Amino acid sequence: MMAILAALVQPVEDPDFWWHLRTGRWIVEHAALPSHDLYTFTVPSHIWIDHEYLTEILMWLGYRIGGTFVVALGFGALTFAGFCLIWRTADVARRPYLIAGLGLALGGIAGGPIWGPRAQMVTFFFSCLELLWLRWYMRGSSRAIYWFPFVMALWANLHGGWAVGFAFLGVALLTEAVGWVLDREPGHLMRLRRLGLISLASAVAVGATPHGVALYLYPLKTLSSGAQQSLIVEWFSPNFHLNSMRPLELMIFLLIIAFALRRPSTYDLLLALATLGLALESVRHIALFVAATTPILIDHWSGIWNEHRRPNRLRPIATVRPWMAGVTIAGLLLIALTSGASMARGALAQNRMLAQSFPVGAANWLAAHPGVGTRMFNEYGWGGYLIFRLYPAPQRRVYIFGEAELMGDPMLLEYEDVQTVRSDWLSVLDRRRIDYVVDDRGGALTNALEATGQWRIAYQDHVSVILVRQPSKP
Repeated sequence: MMAILAALVQPVEDPDFWWHLRTGRWIVEHAALPSHDLYTFTVPSHIWIDHEYLTEILMWLGYRIGGTFVVALGFGALTFAGFCLIWRTADVARRPYLIAGLGLALGGIAGGPIWGPRAQMVTFFFSCLELLWLRWYMRGSSRAIYWFPFVMALWANLHGGWAVGFAFLGVALLTEAVGWVLDREPGHLMRLRRLGLISLASAVAVGATPHGVALYLYPLKTLSSGAQQSLIVEWFSPNFHLNSMRPLELMIFLLIIAFALRRPSTYDLLLALATLGLALESVRHIALFVAATTPILIDHWSGIWNEHRRPNRLRPIATVRPWMAGVTIAGLLLIALTSGASMARGALAQNRMLAQSFPVGAANWLAAHPGVGTRMFNEYGWGGYLIFRLYPAPQRRVYIFGEAELMGDPMLLEYEDVQTVRSDWLSVLDRRRIDYVVDDRGGALTNALEATGQWRIAYQDHVSVILVRQPSKP
């Protein structure tokens, strides 16, 4: 668990981090929520349902205290708290320590592409909490799930992933319904009714936000957006040709083998199938798969281990000798020092990573040359960083940024036309009166603009290039 913490405290790499941070600052400074787009000159009239406003406020307050490291540490602690809940859900204290340790480690590694300072970790944490309460309730050991409507009210003010909570409730409801149909035990019907009431109360609780009824439609708009599903990388299906996807692939195979060797409960089977479908549909849902299936893997493989192990293998140690305690303490100190060094390296590497992934130099140049350009075309993933660095300068409003639902499908498709140099790309730039472009150095758009002879390079470095439209000749 200590080693997992080091893996969870990641430097900032998410492009959306920066506009979230700037929005949190705007909310604090204006003591209000943005009702319309603030940052673009393209869609200023679009209504903004800022479903992450509370997380953005906390991000800005943390950044104001200690920069990106404090924010990264906070999100790492939140994700680690989710793993502590997974620990409780898996009932690790009663499992063979080898199986429990490997299961937790595999879950931590499998979610590697997702962990980091991003608002989605809020949904991971609340998913882990809900799954723990549901398992306790269905075992008859706790009624903590009765508090879930209050959790849902908080969740809906922190992140738009609250809809996942209803998916997990749906799995529990279906499990109890199947149990009632198969054996007619009254307990299934009682739990079915109570879970139904909890679901209804939770649905009402979602409305306890500044956005009211409008928030209910937000997940539907996102999931039904063809442009988002086809253009935004985190909505893509996992690419199993990448080495970073190997741990997820291993988790899937181990889950299939475990179910083949040991019959799963209806709840475990439905939960695994539901979250596996989500993970295969979108990379961003891998965290939900980890939250749901890590306890299932630990439980099933613990049972398989206990059925096949020799009686004298891994039995509890009756007496802890002093040298054993010394070795254990030394091992823990070594892990703690290694984990701390890993987090420190990540913090020290933050500026270097920024310079490699974001247009730091281009933003510096634009800030130093306020008279150059009035309307920008920018690379989608850089919009958030440019907003953070240059807002509220009117001539530095971006063309597009990472709040895809706010941008809308027509805007996303228009951006794709220009970025991929389709047949109408020049007419879009003319119609929008774009006079400078911030893009990847060596990209297709950069090359196409240079080839027209109407644009000149005003700035370039190893990451980005700024091209400025030349005045038309009389």
